[in-house]
Amino acid sequence: MKRTHQIRSVMTTDVAQASPDLPFKAVAALLEERGVGGAPVVDEHGRVLGVVSRGDLLERDVEHHGIGPQARRGRRKAEGLFAADLMSAPAITVSVDDDLRHAAQLMETHRVHRLPVLGEDGTLAGVVSRADLVRVFLRPDNEIRAEVRDEVLEREMCIDPASLYVAVQDGVVTLSGRVERYSMIPVIAALVGRVDGVVEVKEQLRAELDDRSLRPDEPPASGLFGDRSIHHP
Repeated sequence: MKRTHQIRSVMTTDVAQASPDLPFKAVAALLEERGVGGAPVVDEHGRVLGVVSRGDLLERDVEHHGIGPQARRGRRKAEGLFAADLMSAPAITVSVDDDLRHAAQLMETHRVHRLPVLGEDGTLAGVVSRADLVRVFLRPDNEIRAEVRDEVLEREMCIDPASLYVAVQDGVVTLSGRVERYSMIPVIAALVGRVDGVVEVKEQLRAELDDRSLRPDEPPASGLFGDRSIHHP
């Protein structure tokens, strides 16, 4: 299915980036001038070494006690003079071809607000932020409906879009009508749920044939469509 919003389509390509030997004050100035909370630290070949953030700079004002890994990292950053000392590494990165759900999951898991994006050659291609991901849900309802009809129903499922009722209101997709087989219903719902901008799928589809009891090598018998019509709960 055509993906309207891969990471490449929403990422920022004009990226504030720091070299490993950029001094502390220069890092602070870079973040302030560009109005960003963090920047990738990149070597001379464009490879991402880590990310330095405002939070990393503020470690200088925090007392770090203890002997665990977190305390040691905090002391290293508090005493750091260059981006290589201040950065968090290794960087959590995504690819330009990843979808937005993958980026959102990584941000949530690692509790970060932005991710460096790598191009096909493995070098820095951009940055994607939480704000970039949220903008996907501003996608107009008519665009969502068009993708559901053209890409999901017609192209992926080979269903005439006119045979089903498709409505989208504030990102909520409602589907109703009849499809050939029961097994098609969860597939349709899953594909529609992955369309960018979809908040919820309300499916009220019915099937002409309940094929859950059929063996993989057993063809459907004729005359069953009317007798085994079911509703997907």
